Amino acid sequence: IFLSPNSFRITSKLVFSSASSASACAAGPAITTAPPAPVITLTASPRRFWYWWAIDLRWSGATSTGVDVYLNGTHIATTANDGFYTDYLISRGTYYYRLCEAGTSVCSDEVQVTF
Repeated sequence: IFLSPNSFRITSKLVFSSASSASACAAGPAITTAPPAPVITLTASPRRFWYWWAIDLRWSGATSTGVDVYLNGTHIATTANDGFYTDYLISRGTYYYRLCEAGTSVCSDEVQVTF
């Protein structure tokens, strides 16, 4: 057989000692996948509180004991995963919140608050 420099030929032969070996091989190796990451749903509701604005964050879907709270991409708090956190701001404007499982990159989508 003549093979050009850019081609190759592979030959293989399988030999089975029993029918059970053949069926196990034909089925292929077991493939395991990681469980899907939890889906964290976050909502933010602003309200006036004296001279400040209070932003009530509510979430569901986090599975760790604690969660990290981010404001405009900056970590501002780690709190218990009880589904509720309030942040206080003085200035009006547009802010973006995100919540993550504590110490991980499993996060909610950002939510926007404007007041």
